[in-house]
Amino acid sequence: MINTIEAYLETIDLDIRKTNSARFFDQKVQPDVLSAVCECILNCINEDDSFSVNDVRYCKYSNELVTEIFNKPDIKKAENEYDKFFSQPLKMLAYSGLLSEEKNGRSNVYRVLKKEFIEYISLRDRNAFYFLAAYLEKVLKDSDLWNEFENFFKVQDNHSLYEIKEKFKIFIQTNTPIKKEYEPPRIFNPLLKILAFKYKKLGTQKGNVGEVNYNDLLYNQLNWRDLKKEKSISRQEFNKVFEHQIDNKKFYKYQIEKAKKFVKSIHKNSEIHRFNSYPATQAHHIFLSSQFPELADIPENIIAITPNQHFYRAHPNNKTAVIDKSYQAICLISKLDSVEIDYRNGNGNYSKEKFIDVINIGFDKKFDYTLDFEELKHCIIKECI
Repeated sequence: MINTIEAYLETIDLDIRKTNSARFFDQKVQPDVLSAVCECILNCINEDDSFSVNDVRYCKYSNELVTEIFNKPDIKKAENEYDKFFSQPLKMLAYSGLLSEEKNGRSNVYRVLKKEFIEYISLRDRNAFYFLAAYLEKVLKDSDLWNEFENFFKVQDNHSLYEIKEKFKIFIQTNTPIKKEYEPPRIFNPLLKILAFKYKKLGTQKGNVGEVNYNDLLYNQLNWRDLKKEKSISRQEFNKVFEHQIDNKKFYKYQIEKAKKFVKSIHKNSEIHRFNSYPATQAHHIFLSSQFPELADIPENIIAITPNQHFYRAHPNNKTAVIDKSYQAICLISKLDSVEIDYRNGNGNYSKEKFIDVINIGFDKKFDYTLDFEELKHCIIKECI
């Protein structure tokens, strides 16, 4: 899908100097917010129908999502707080051509133009990040700003950060209706972080050059991601600490369900057999979520299989709290095949490094990231014998 997105972006002109629009991006267009808004679009409107921001904003599905999952007050009780939450992503989706936008009186009316991309973004915040990174780079290249960003990524010091920030501010003030001093930085800082993370470069932290982690890109930061198990404590003790660390249980469960949905969207047939006669309706945690809760929302730890494979092979005698170790090895090797196929096709759905993270945690090992796919299979077999 990434290749498809990049091919699509090459067909459109996103030059800010021609559109004079500052709404190509904004501070609330974060990967998890953008993914959630796309999810709301798909669940709140009828296909081919036009809609306004309020149609999405006041939809029951949207209200439940932002109050229960994003842990915010009821939309109707905090209307100003949620205005940007929905309107800024819609504006960006319109600028990118995924939605059409027309003025109807004082309101903007939207219509879905690229449903396959909206669906892709809605599946997980990582997909939203991939789209944003490709899209923002194209905007900067079309607007003749990319060289400035490339220079910063080479120099990586506070002086070069100050220079690019000033040039960006002047560019925005010259080519868009934005004239106030404080507005361009609201666009610049999250934009730079997304591109810095894409290219594994330093970005901006509190006004200075600093390392950018994936959580820095998100509205709803995942506090459990930074929790690591110490060798000195047992798995049971760690799981209790992990459970205590999660301050929003509904958001955690939402991330798990979203990861399962994402895996099943990729694999219509069992990842173990890969034939049409084996439709995959089950999403199975290879390392059990009850034993390894930190792996529960990671797609590389979830495999799409049939009901028989799930309830009679993976879990002996349908006991879902028990795992068949030999079948776990089959699942891991089959999942690794999915990761390799995805890598060779350049789809970007999976990461070999993330898969290695999964088996390192699951087996309590330190397999090196330089291992190739064949070597990883040998490691899995050795651990499971």
